[in-house]
Amino acid sequence: MYFIAADSTSGVLLRAVQRITAVLAVAPFAIGASPVPRPPRIVSSFTAAPAAHYPFRQNMYRALQLPDGEIIALSIARQAGQQTMQGRYSTDDGRAWSEAHDLFQWPKNAGGFGLFNAIVDHSGEIHIWVLCDGNSGTLFPKQEEAKPDRPGEILDIWHVRSLNDRKRWDTPKRIWVGHGDDLLSGIQLVSGRLLLPFSFENSRTWKNRGGGFFDFTYVGDYSVNVLYSDDDGETWRSSNEDLSVETPDLFTYGANEPVALQLKDGRVWMLIRTERGRFYESFSDDGSKWSRPQPSSLISSDAPAALLRLKDGSILLFSNACLRYPYGYGGRYVLHGAISRDEGKNWRGYREVARDPTRNEPESLQGDYGIGYTFPTLLADGQVLFSNWVEEGTVRNFRLLDPRWIYETRQSAAFSNGIEDWSVFGSKGVELESDSSDPRTKVLSVRKANTSWPAGAVWNFPIGARGRLTMQLMLRPGFGGTLVGLTDHFSTPWDMEDQFHNVFNLPISADGQIFPNFKLSANHWLEITLDWDTNSRQCRVLVDGKLAGVVQDNRRSEGLNYLRLRSVSTDPDQGLMLRTVNADVTESWIDSGISY
Repeated sequence: MYFIAADSTSGVLLRAVQRITAVLAVAPFAIGASPVPRPPRIVSSFTAAPAAHYPFRQNMYRALQLPDGEIIALSIARQAGQQTMQGRYSTDDGRAWSEAHDLFQWPKNAGGFGLFNAIVDHSGEIHIWVLCDGNSGTLFPKQEEAKPDRPGEILDIWHVRSLNDRKRWDTPKRIWVGHGDDLLSGIQLVSGRLLLPFSFENSRTWKNRGGGFFDFTYVGDYSVNVLYSDDDGETWRSSNEDLSVETPDLFTYGANEPVALQLKDGRVWMLIRTERGRFYESFSDDGSKWSRPQPSSLISSDAPAALLRLKDGSILLFSNACLRYPYGYGGRYVLHGAISRDEGKNWRGYREVARDPTRNEPESLQGDYGIGYTFPTLLADGQVLFSNWVEEGTVRNFRLLDPRWIYETRQSAAFSNGIEDWSVFGSKGVELESDSSDPRTKVLSVRKANTSWPAGAVWNFPIGARGRLTMQLMLRPGFGGTLVGLTDHFSTPWDMEDQFHNVFNLPISADGQIFPNFKLSANHWLEITLDWDTNSRQCRVLVDGKLAGVVQDNRRSEGLNYLRLRSVSTDPDQGLMLRTVNADVTESWIDSGISY
């Protein structure tokens, strides 16, 4: 308890107390929490079956928390044309798993099954939705099955549920006919209604755009719909809506791969994958009728989201907040995690919870690559176990995330343990070196080493509308120029358009000039501080503690979470060295009005 004296300094003391209280409030788990949360880590792995035609689709492990405390990881196994739903069990938060147990068989003559999703309902039973190719060869083109009874690619939706506390299973049945797409988000509302948002291929083309206003634009050949059931999955109805989103060109598909979550006010919130650099969102009172999709403020690559309600009532979002890369309209090199405690209005974190393990080498796969398609489950202790259906290679990993880590407001980078938390792929001349003044210390060198190769480095920190980033930096003699950027999304280290999309740009010219009357001297360590406020749209630049100048923002943003360093020299140069980086966004969450 604090006692404030009623004198001339009381207002100052009161503000100090409020400030201390606010600092404590930004980390709700800090007091008494042990141990300190670690970054997300791989806790277990499975290897794909060698005989599977598509190991990616055959080993998409999906974990669910069961009422008895166990976790089940579901997957589909295929042998001699017969597909079997299997489950592995864990009693230690996904670190160790049992052998696979056969749960039931999918009807062999119906076709190939894959791309499933599952939930545990209010009564503890499991519901599984899956796509079936109707022997059209859509999922398994090499299989020798009967001829399809319908022309074209077939991806019907099937459903099955467990009975009697998961002791037996109902007969799988088809609940929707058409060409569906990945099923990513079955949910159950408080009312008990089951919802399955899904995307499907329609008959639209550029020559047949759909009539009415659609003739003035193009919304692609995919739309979003929702199936719902009020009798535990016995019967299903469709919302009979065509939720559409405009495409950026004539060769993309439109609205796709929706996910949904019920908000505390009872509404259902849907996020829709698009190619427009952000998620679109739609709302419904009960899942039967939906609002027209509108652009949300959530930056996104051409990849789906995942939503999860956490134990404290907040919302966890997984997404690829990546832009400007040919694959996936932004790439999937990194996966982000963010948390909202005000039902999606404001977000904390946007931290890299996983990175493509093969990002430092050219991608060799013909299909999906990177890290994405996240399937999270909430564990009994409040942690989150998640898997990813897109993760290059034949290994499928489970990662464990402590949500407290998302709430952290400080992050540091030194280089004694390497540069795994930096993205430097596609670069030459970005590497660790020994500090000339202290050979025991490692520093990051960023220099133009080859005229044919770029040189760039990208680092993620917790997002903040207000914050301070300090780095120890040395320009070498022969330095050829660097662009320092602060921004709110990931793009590749060689992104030459970052100068237009960074929120703040600090160019350092070859002679060290950063402002008309201020130059950085070469060949000794400098402390550069970037003190930003996106609300005032300014970033103060300090050198060794003294104000050098103020940078105006390049565009509006709700917060920053990336540092970018990119050489702008056209010829090989000696570049610069970076010894440490420290970011602190605590100020963003003080007096913000949000009860963190």
